[in-house]
Amino acid sequence: MLNCQRDLFTLTRETAYLDAAYMSPIPIAAIAAGEAGVKVKAEPWKMTIASYYDEVEQARQLAASMVGAHEDDIAIVAATSYGMAVAAANVPVPAGSAIVLMENEHTSHRYVWYDLADRNGAHVDIVPQPADGDWTGAIVSAIRNSARPIAVVAGTLVHWFEGMAIDLEAVAVAARAAGAALVVDGTQWVGAVPFDVTRVRPDFLVFATYKFLLGPYRLAFLYADPRWHGEGRTLEHHSWNRLGGDKSDFYKVPVAKFLPGARRFDMGERSDFAVLPIAIAAMKLIQGWSVERVFERLRYLNDFIWAQATSRGLEVARPRLPTPHISILDIGDRLAPNAAVDLKQANVHVTLRGAKMRVSPHVYNDEEDIDRLFQNLSLR
Repeated sequence: MLNCQRDLFTLTRETAYLDAAYMSPIPIAAIAAGEAGVKVKAEPWKMTIASYYDEVEQARQLAASMVGAHEDDIAIVAATSYGMAVAAANVPVPAGSAIVLMENEHTSHRYVWYDLADRNGAHVDIVPQPADGDWTGAIVSAIRNSARPIAVVAGTLVHWFEGMAIDLEAVAVAARAAGAALVVDGTQWVGAVPFDVTRVRPDFLVFATYKFLLGPYRLAFLYADPRWHGEGRTLEHHSWNRLGGDKSDFYKVPVAKFLPGARRFDMGERSDFAVLPIAIAAMKLIQGWSVERVFERLRYLNDFIWAQATSRGLEVARPRLPTPHISILDIGDRLAPNAAVDLKQANVHVTLRGAKMRVSPHVYNDEEDIDRLFQNLSLR
């Protein structure tokens, strides 16, 4: 199993940071890469046209490796919401059709579909949280039994708030059988959970870098199935996603053709000299460890979380189908009102929402961090 990688981060022993699902720290190597990137802009006369392309393609290749894709399938975008806007601009949603969403889906994967449904005279059909915890069965049943034609299934591998796993392959099969597009949010698991787009074959998959990819804020990657490469609509028009943008006379071509593959969806100013190097350095580390070994360690740490809860008499039921890399403990009325303040004062960091505590370790965590969490958790 992969060992704790704390030494590769600035985390001190006194800090128990267990909140990667909120925002992960970047590794020391990524800090250095970002500092070097900032300095590029300090001396723009040293830049060449390669400065606008080389790191872009390196980042594209690394992002593709995280999900089993080809580099031509990946676009560089600003955020999950940006990628979802690209998807919404492309998938057909006729009047009277339905867009299927899980209850309490993340806003970046929810608001855009309400907007599209309103504009097209379509409907958003919500799949309520199933009492038995089987989101997969509930979503598949909603697709198969819909009274309306299904246009889009907005899917994911893990419910971001409930910590329950979804069999995305089964959802994909049902979506295809219904003739629906499958659009997936991978922000809460890409980099932490092995995934192969060739098995699921979503139309679009978007994943930001600032969580389990250990990367910067304001950067995401968009996977687009090859069917969208030839005629997909982009949100922005600029020279960097067009052929010949690297030529000195790029402006002489009235409307240049798009670059091949998903590059047509690249955002403007994609060659962010400060942000991209951070993502590249972080993804290089993950690639070196392998997503499989990262997943193995995170599964071990999350099993340890539940074991500690049980051994300390904190009787919380583990979800029937939990996601292996995030633990959400519903503590109920046993959680003291001052619990969040007490944890922060003890330099222990998790997410508390109501009676639910979300614990999301990463490779920089170990058993001592989890011990400190339960030692400082205020209960009634």
